[in-house]
Formats: sequence, C-alpha cells, structure tokens
Amino acid sequence: MKSIYLLFPIIVCFSLVDHPAVSCAEQHNQVRTESQEGIEDRSFYDFLYGQPAQDSIYLGMWSLHFIDDDDDYTNTHNLLGMVYKGIFLGTFLNSHDERAWALGIQRDVYKTKVDVLDVDIGYRFGMMHGYENLQLFDTEIFPLLQLYGDFSYKKLGIQFSWAGTVVTAGFFIRF
Repeated sequence: MKSIYLLFPIIVCFSLVDHPAVSCAEQHNQVRTESQEGIEDRSFYDFLYGQPAQDSIYLGMWSLHFIDDDDDYTNTHNLLGMVYKGIFLGTFLNSHDERAWALGIQRDVYKTKVDVLDVDIGYRFGMMHGYENLQLFDTEIFPLLQLYGDFSYKKLGIQFSWAGTVVTAGFFIRF
C-alpha cells in the first residue's frame, strides 16, 4: 500500500509536462478564479501550475497520522524551513525522532482574502530524505507531494497540510 503513496507524486509530475494534449485541453477547459484584481479566466493547466509561494520562514510542526498511528510516534517535529522564490527547503524530526530533509518547489494555486485573513491554497512537490521505510530503490530519497492551506494575518500565519497518511499544522512568518 505504501508504494501507491510513492507513485502518486510521480504521476502528478508527468501530468504537468507540457505536451500537445495539455495545450488542446487548455483551449477547452477554463477555470474561473478569484484574485486581488478580480475574477479572471485561466486554463486548468495555468491554475494547476499556480505561482511561486510567498517568501516565508516555517517554525514548528505538529502531525496526526491516519494509518499506522503508533503510540511511539512523535507528534511534535521541530520544523525549521523556508520558502524563497517558490523553492522550499526544510528540516525536522520525523515521527520516529530521526532527522528528515525536504527540498522542492512550492506553488500557490488559489489566493483570496477572508475578512482580515489572507488565504493561500497550494502544493509542494519535491524530494525528502530521512525515512527508511519510504525510499525509491536504494537512494534513501522519496518523492513528496503535499497539499496545504495558509491562513495569515499581515506577516504571521498558520499552515495546515496533507501528505499521504498524515496531516500537519505549523506556523510561518512572511518576509
């Protein structure tokens, strides 16, 4: 079952490759999205590609596992991470108290404002290191696809995310 979670990000990556089938789909699939300039028409591909996430520093992370939630799992992960020009890099202690690293792209696909809160919905796609039971071949690296929602007031915010069988929450500061 865990191999399915490893293949999903790879399938998504290949679906993002620009090829003639995508270009034809762009002509027929328009998505209406809300931005600060108002409502605009974008193709589904443009919507999915999004835009680079805002520059941020991430501090702290807590998790809840849906499957294989072992009593020995640690739910506090001491995350220290950052996003700069849409590239994320982070390190944290995983649920087994082992150091893990992540690197990749972070894209926002939807932005809106709810009263005084800025809301950004997006994804991270990249690679992780630090999980023995999740690795491609013998590389100790595996693909990461994580969906998130950011809720911020001015420069401070909280992020909720989902990846495979875990949901997380953590704080961030925009810069």
